[in-house]
Amino acid sequence: GPDIFVKTMIKLKDKIDNLYVLLSGPSRGYVKKELSKNNIPFKHINLKNYKQTPLLYCLIDLYFIASREEGGPRSLLESFSSNIPVVSTNVGQVKDLLVNNINGYKSESFDTDELSELILNTYNKIMNNEINQIINNANKTAYENSYLSQKDLWKHFFEEYNEL
Repeated sequence: GPDIFVKTMIKLKDKIDNLYVLLSGPSRGYVKKELSKNNIPFKHINLKNYKQTPLLYCLIDLYFIASREEGGPRSLLESFSSNIPVVSTNVGQVKDLLVNNINGYKSESFDTDELSELILNTYNKIMNNEINQIINNANKTAYENSYLSQKDLWKHFFEEYNEL
């Protein structure tokens, strides 16, 4: 949903002082063009080594997932484990792992008005230090879904599979 992302940022540019977008990954041409056209400042960083990704989470206040379809996204659990609040569309593992108003915020639609309001409300909670419980719950969700927490479940799964 790059179009959803851009339209949402346009709605927020006059509502969030000093709005600044950090983009990562390859192929962000459309988003960069549209952000520039709408005078929304941004930085695009395409890391050569995925292991450097945690450094990017240190630079942001909030992570926005604007996808229409997703296999993951991996960024959900990365954000949770990095103590970064998430606002997302209801896609992929977000459906299973993000509990609205408990460990993050999700929209049931792709409506940019709804998404911009969720982001604005979340941003205000961040600025007013009213987000700690959400962050703590998200971090717990990340841990519960980590390799360390699930390795015995996988071990049991493969032991059962081998017995078939």
